[in-house]
Formats: sequence, structure tokens, C-alpha cells
Amino acid sequence: MQWLSLACFFAYCAVFPGSTITVALDAVPSWGLWMGAAMLIVQGLAVIFWALGMHGARGGLAVTLAGVLAWAVEHIGETTGWPFGRYLYTEMLQPQILGIVPVPITLAWLMAGFGSWQLARLTLGDRGGCIGLAALTGVLIVVLDLQIETVATFINSYWTWIDTGPYYQVPPQNFAGWWGVGFLMALIVSFLLPPGAGIEPGVSQSPATTLSVWSRTLWFVWHRVPALLYILSSIFFTAANLARGYPLAGLVGVIFLAVAAWLGATLRQRQPRGG
Repeated sequence: MQWLSLACFFAYCAVFPGSTITVALDAVPSWGLWMGAAMLIVQGLAVIFWALGMHGARGGLAVTLAGVLAWAVEHIGETTGWPFGRYLYTEMLQPQILGIVPVPITLAWLMAGFGSWQLARLTLGDRGGCIGLAALTGVLIVVLDLQIETVATFINSYWTWIDTGPYYQVPPQNFAGWWGVGFLMALIVSFLLPPGAGIEPGVSQSPATTLSVWSRTLWFVWHRVPALLYILSSIFFTAANLARGYPLAGLVGVIFLAVAAWLGATLRQRQPRGG
């Protein structure tokens, strides 16, 4: 599972520069419109294989429950307008479960949820407890959605809003709904994957300095696949938003990336040296 996760991650990385540039420059060819859905699917698969490889059966149960939660809230959301507000998916993302929720969206939730959860876990360490971790996960998932909405609605036309609001025509309850789903998803994942279950990502272990640079790089990536996918997604959305004329959404991304870089440098200084 480790190599499947890494294969998906590096496949995503291989396509990432060209995808980011073409979307930012509004130069996506007609034959490449399917790539958006494919990249969301690859992200989700990378997280699924990471959870299975890192945490075994517990990880499998965690991604299953998180995926069911993601599909359920999206199905309820589009059919009732709760908890996000009223919206409709277009035909851009396929296939669609029961003709309503695109499979790529369900898998994208896994990246967003697990990525936010792992970033929150790396940031808080042993502080904050389960509730604090879930609350910060909710905040981070909203931060990502603030960047996603403009790209998904105005640029890629993945869904359209019926209800509206002041932030690029997105209703405020959408962000409250995202926080709530992120909070609940983090509670589920934290219960199934507590510290010590599998290999704990973060600062508890480090590869031997005698290993090759490539081996240490793989070790680093493998332990942080969800968090790295979140950060890469933020880079993509930041570039697209700034280039395509959505400065507020782009600013959200710039601030997040700056804070993430500062926190990453701080955590790296605290990490014990291997040897």
C-alpha cells in the first residue's frame, strides 16, 4: 500500500505543474477537461492507500467512514440544501453516484479531510486534545474551501450556487457546513487513528542520516501524504485565483502558505536528529 500511495502522489506531482499553469492561464485544451476529475480521484486514492498502509484495518475503516460521511452530506446537500445551502452539480465531473454526487468530489473530501486533520495534528502535537484537533481541522478545511469555491464555480464549472452570499456569491452557511463536516470527520479519524496507532506522523521518528537522500525523501513524503496533498492543492488554487482575478481567495491561499511555511520550519527545528 505504501508504494501505491507514493505512486499516486508522484503521479499527481508529475501532472501538477502543467495543470496549474494551464488553469491559471485559461489554457486548458478541450481534450484535457477530464484531467480535473482524474486529479481529484488520484488524490483520494493516494489518501486511501496511505491510510491502509500506515494504519492497516483501522485506516481502512477510517477512510470508509469518512468517505460515507462525505458522500452522505453531499447527497443530502444537493437534494435538500442542508447543510451547505442550495447548489447543483453540473455534468463536468463524472461518474456520479445515483446521478447526484460525483465520485471525484467524494474522493476530494478524503484529501481535504485527512489533509486538514494531519496538518492540525502536526501543528498541535500533544496539545489541544481531541476536540481541539477537530476544531482546528474544521478551520483548515474551511480555509481550503475559501480557495476552492471560485475555481470550482467560476473557472471549472463543477457546481452552481442557487443560494448566494457576499463571498464570491457563496452563502455563509456553506462555510459553517464545511467546518461542521470537517469537525465530525476529524473526530471519527482521531478515534480510529489515535497517537501511536500505526506509525505516528510528525516528530516522533526520523530516518537515519546514513540513508540516501532519496530514501529520506520517500520517508518524509510517505509520513505526510495527506498534508502534502492539501498544501499542493492550496498552491494550485492560489495560483489560479490570483491569475484569474479572484484576489481575496488568492490572498487566503497566500496567507495559509506563508503560515504553513513558518510552522514547517519551526517544527523541523524541534525534530530530533536521526542517527
